[in-house]
Amino acid sequence: MSYQIHITSMAERDIIHAADYIEFTLKNPSAANNLLGAVTEQINSLSDMPQKFRLVDDPVLAGWGIRFITVNNYLAFYTVDENKQTVIVVRFLYQKCNWTSILRNGFSLI
Repeated sequence: MSYQIHITSMAERDIIHAADYIEFTLKNPSAANNLLGAVTEQINSLSDMPQKFRLVDDPVLAGWGIRFITVNNYLAFYTVDENKQTVIVVRFLYQKCNWTSILRNGFSLI
């Protein structure tokens, strides 16, 4: 069974921001391109079996069904809508940031 992938506008902005930071601030365009390739590959892999990745450790976020996949030094957070057979990527955040607090402040499924 194959799930559709939906990347929210906030997650898209997160991905672009991460790539821009690597390319323009760290001055490493090839690493930015590598990140974008890894993001595409890892997120698309969720279409086959999104439940294979665990829920986050935070009990509130786990109650919301938030799972994550690691992409280089970043985490792609997502939920699974079984009724619509859709994976919804809600945020893409640096692994060492306070992502629990950021996600608890809410996110859009659009």
